[in-house]
Amino acid sequence: MNDRKEQRSSDMFLEDLSDPEVQEAITILIRKLPKIKDTVLAAEAGLEVATSILRDQESLRYLFERVDGQLSRFLVEKESIDALFTLLDKMPKLVTYINVLEQATDFLESLGKDKQSQQYLLNGMKAYIAPVSVQVEHGVAIFQEAKARAERKSEPVSVFTLYKLMKDPTVQKTLRFTQSLLEVLAEKSNKK
Repeated sequence: MNDRKEQRSSDMFLEDLSDPEVQEAITILIRKLPKIKDTVLAAEAGLEVATSILRDQESLRYLFERVDGQLSRFLVEKESIDALFTLLDKMPKLVTYINVLEQATDFLESLGKDKQSQQYLLNGMKAYIAPVSVQVEHGVAIFQEAKARAERKSEPVSVFTLYKLMKDPTVQKTLRFTQSLLEVLAEKSNKK
């Protein structure tokens, strides 16, 4: 009975070997045997190193001390965890700000590279600055002319000249402004 089972197993084995797919798989396996051998040898060498390290208590102690020293830097306290969760809660808002900053940076970079945009921006700024510049130049011219006239006059200022000046609407307006300014300054300094 044993012989029959062995015969049947042999027949099935031969039948499997006659299958072209099985023959192709065996051929591929035979071609890969050198690589399989190298892999097994490397695994054995690694296993031998690991076994020798596990047997060497001093090396293990040194290894664990180094790992413990490295991990001790990462001990997390409650405040750190709370801060992390706070940061995670604020992350959507931070991402929004970062996106805006990124867009602004991209715009400024493209503006820095585009000479035509730079010229357009400069012309636009000149359009806003020009009226202010004209007013400043006009004011400087008035002060320079007044200074020149004052230096040319040498006669003393009399009380009657001051009285006459006091009636001038421009002087009256300036005096009212000065009086109001002094009142406001006095009120602000009394509040402190």
